[in-house]
Formats: sequence, C-alpha cells, structure tokens
Amino acid sequence: MGISRGRGVWWGVALLLVFLLAACSGENKEAGGPKPAPDFDLVSVGGNHVRLSKLRGKVVLLDFWATWCPPCRGAIPHLVELQQKYRAEGLVVVGMNMDQNPDDLTEFMTRTSFNYPVVRVDETTRTAYGGIASIPQAFLIDRQGRIRYTFTGFSPQIAAEMETKIRQLLEEAPGG
Repeated sequence: MGISRGRGVWWGVALLLVFLLAACSGENKEAGGPKPAPDFDLVSVGGNHVRLSKLRGKVVLLDFWATWCPPCRGAIPHLVELQQKYRAEGLVVVGMNMDQNPDDLTEFMTRTSFNYPVVRVDETTRTAYGGIASIPQAFLIDRQGRIRYTFTGFSPQIAAEMETKIRQLLEEAPGG
C-alpha cells in the first residue's frame, strides 16, 4: 500500500512538472497569431527615454525582473552575453525592473555590469503586459513589434531556447 501511494505521489509530481515546464516558455499561440507588443515610454537608469515603438525593425527582448529575485539575477550574465553577441544583427535587450524601491535598483546597478538599458516599470506597463505574475518573465518581440515568444523563469534549458528563438527572429526577412 505504501509503495502504491508513493508511486502515485511521484507520478503526480512528474505530471505537475510537465505542465509547469510546458507553461514556462513557448510561442505566443493565441488565436489570430502574434499580438502587437504594448508600447511604452520609460526612462532608463541612465536617464534616457526607452520607447518600444522606436525599436521597430529590431528584435527586442524585454526582461521583467527584480533585484530580490535570485533567478532574475542569474539571468543577467546570459542577457549581457546575448546583447553583446547579437547587437550587430539587430537584437536589443531591455531590462524591465519591477523593484518597489528605486534605491534597490540604483544600488544593484552600482555592483552589476549591464550593456543594455534598464528601466523601472510603471503599473500601466506592467498591466499592459498581463500583470507579470511571476519573474523573471521575458517577451521576445519580432521586427514588426509583435510578441512572438514568452519565457517564464530561468534555467539552462530556457537560456538555450531563448537564444534559438532570438536567432530565428534575427534570420527572418524584415517583413516576416
């Protein structure tokens, strides 16, 4: 009896993991195809305006994160690497910080190297992107300004899938 119960728990956990992994990332498959990414105009930590619509023609990776989130912090070196590797081909990474206290971000930025803009997300932008219930969450936007892929969480597998999808979008014809 104990073996049967243990096996049932194991299968339940395995099934839950399959559903979680399936939900963690993937193509935006809503009816009607990819949806336009909501525009925003936010100020970066460096004081520059970042407006999504001005990045049309580029492949954009929006990374929603916070300084208190270990997986978010773990993703930063990967995002820095992606920005460096694919910038010349048209990739733009934008860090979308969700910290409540702006001082937390300012202090974190003094200790961490970024080669991409980091903006503080306002409530309007957060809501426009579905409320962002968990972080890190990234939206990969094609050259036409459409959300093509979303990634929730960060792991080596998600990092590899993210890079594969970035390469695919960079290789698409501009009108694709």
